[in-house]
Amino acid sequence: MSTSRSWVGLAVVAALLIGGSVIAQDARPKPHVAPSGRVTTSVTFDGRVLRGGGWFPGTPSHSGPSRITIDYGQPHARGRTIFGGLVPYDQVWRVGANWATRLTLDLDVRIGDLDVPRGEYTLFLLPRETDAELIVSLETRQWGTDYDPSRDFGRTPLGRRPLAETTQSLAITLEPNLGGENEAVPSGTLRVTWGTAEYFTDWEIRWP
Repeated sequence: MSTSRSWVGLAVVAALLIGGSVIAQDARPKPHVAPSGRVTTSVTFDGRVLRGGGWFPGTPSHSGPSRITIDYGQPHARGRTIFGGLVPYDQVWRVGANWATRLTLDLDVRIGDLDVPRGEYTLFLLPRETDAELIVSLETRQWGTDYDPSRDFGRTPLGRRPLAETTQSLAITLEPNLGGENEAVPSGTLRVTWGTAEYFTDWEIRWP
């Protein structure tokens, strides 16, 4: 009888240990997708602007030393209404997440109707129900919500179009027009897409 009770006692202890181990494993933290990531979009060109003017072409071994680059925090919709909800209309938005959205130009560029010299800038967006304004700021490397209107370099209007399907993650793209080697000046479209709306404008290299 005593041996039988001992076996029963051992079985109970083992079950408790195994159960505790399962609970401990379940209590361990599991990986989750972060609320936002960091993304870079760019257009690369086949050379660089010379100090005295003109263009120095690259070689086939390089992807090109000159770029238009936008670096931004990429938030995800997660079932939320974006423009007009999470991002209110008629209020300046960081057009991204976390650190400010950075625009870096290795050459002079026209964005919409705004001529922007080469350099580093911060982008903000003023969304509306029918259109928007893209704000180019001289202040750089700040937290995204630190907007100082006195540091505006300039603003340019953006068009808006509704989307048939929801874009779950914010996407800022620099879409080039690939018109062939004889194209006079490289150009394209800047797009800000999230939720059920896309804002857009043209860009092109400023060239004498």
